[in-house]
This record gives sequence, C-alpha cells and structure tokens, in this order.
Amino acid sequence: MKIENKWDVIIVGSGFGGSVSALRLAEKGYKVLVIEKGKQYNSEDFPKTNWNLRKYFWMPKLFMYGIQCLTLLKNVFILHGVGVGGGSLVYANTLLIPHDEAFTSGNWPDKQWKNKLLPFYEKAKKMLGAVPAKHLGETDYLLKECAYKMGKENSFNSVNVGVYFGKPGEKVTDPYFGGKGPERSGCTLCGGCMVGCRYNAKNTLDKNYLYLAQKLGAEILPEHEVIDIKKNSTEYLITIKKSTGLHKPIKIIHSKKVILSGGVLGTVKLLLKCKNKQSLPKLTNQLGNFVRTNSEAIIGVKLKETPKEDYNKG
Repeated sequence: MKIENKWDVIIVGSGFGGSVSALRLAEKGYKVLVIEKGKQYNSEDFPKTNWNLRKYFWMPKLFMYGIQCLTLLKNVFILHGVGVGGGSLVYANTLLIPHDEAFTSGNWPDKQWKNKLLPFYEKAKKMLGAVPAKHLGETDYLLKECAYKMGKENSFNSVNVGVYFGKPGEKVTDPYFGGKGPERSGCTLCGGCMVGCRYNAKNTLDKNYLYLAQKLGAEILPEHEVIDIKKNSTEYLITIKKSTGLHKPIKIIHSKKVILSGGVLGTVKLLLKCKNKQSLPKLTNQLGNFVRTNSEAIIGVKLKETPKEDYNKG
C-alpha cells in the first residue's frame, strides 16, 4: 500500500475512539489516515482457541502478531486489544450505559453529563448493533446463583451486546446500514468472542465505523507504529516504523491535525516519549498522573455448591 505524504488528519489507533473519529471526519470531507500497529484480520483468519499463540497474543519480538496485548505494571495486569478494530476484536462485545452514580462522581468537570451523553450512547448502540443478549450460558447461571447467595439477585439481568443474531451461520446482506455495510452471518453461539469472531457475527469496528469511513475515502495503514511526533509552524511531522517482520523501515509523514486514540497505554506511552525527546515540548508535567481505562475489571467467582439452574435454559 503506497501512503501519500500529506493528510488533513492522521489518527493514531483504530479502536473505538479512532474509528469513530475516522468516520465522522471522512463524512465531513477530510482526507484521513488511520495508523494501526496491529494486523488487519479477516473473520476466517482468527484462531479457534487462544492456544494458537501466534495469532492470539501480540508479542512482536517473538513474531507473534495476534489481537491480545498484555502489559504488566506495578500493581495491575492489563489486557488491551491490538489490530484493525482495536479492542473491539477481543472484548466481550458487552455495551452498557453506566448507572446514574457513574455520572455523579467527582471526576466530571461539570454536571448533567448523563443528559448530554445519552443521545450519543443511543447513536453508538445503533452503529454497533447493540441488542439484548438472547442466550444465557453456563457462566451466566453461575453468576446468577452467586448473586442470589449474596442477596443481590435483583442485580442480575441481561445485557446489550454487539452481535448479529440471525439464523446461525446464515450469510445475509448488510442488516444495519441499508446495504452500505458488509455482509454478515448469524451468531453460532460458539463463545469465541474474546478470541476473535470467526463467523462474522460480532459487530467489531472494522464492520461499521471503519468500513463506512473507508468507503468515504479514509485509508488505514496497519502494521505501523508511531514513534515520534513533532510540530512546526504549519503542520505535524509523524515518524512511523513497521511494527511486524524483520525489516522495519522508518518514514515521516505530514498532517495538519493529529488525533491520538491508541488507548490509555498506547497514547500515554507515545506522549511520554515525545516529552522525553522534547519533540512536543509544551506537554504538561502532569502527563500520566491521572488516567482512566474503560473501567472494566476481570474477577473470579467461585461457588461451593453447583447452581440449581438448568444450564440448558435460555
């Protein structure tokens, strides 16, 4: 893929922030390039299990170019997505609107944020095809029983998920965007959402925001990483290098604007590099002191007794 040298906007990262930005800017007529350090996967390319380490984990030094990146910090172990579509490739496609108390915490700079954001939550639900989950699996019944034993049974309910629930395995024309989107196939309930959907049923970002952005002229450059950003009087100079393979050439491309959406770890790490190099000298000393992830946490649930629910229900 031959990449031009000058762009209106370069977006670093193709996850949720980058994909939404790419589509909305392309709709306004901007010349957009999205840079993604991970690979571009088709549905049939995903591994059947996470034991296929080469396709599941992102460890480029070991020539492993999968969709799951692992980062161990001092007090936390973080899992984050990589690849065209970012975290949507490996997340559990659960799409929730936060409870009221999430909008009243002291971290918001103003009030009434729930009312301000609700229209955008609704738009995102439509774009991502969010619908109530139509199946309860074994793990769901474990959680339900656990909630009951804790006296919190009312806290268990179905969630919205970004999945196309058609006839299992049946291919159909785009069911979401009036034929402008890609073909889809009905969910087979294989449970492989976090390994990468092999059946084209999960509504990952490459099948909505990024797909539509590309149809409007936006370009995606996979397998490249931004290693430095400088700014002169008129534009940004972005230094990129190949992120896969043995030969990793370096190139500088130009853009009027830059959007950093490489997730918390990717963006903060890049900005700290730019600060240490003095390539962006005006960066604040507070950089990295207060960050937020998507606030998801992985917890374990253990019951001493087998749940009474029938696992085949739902």
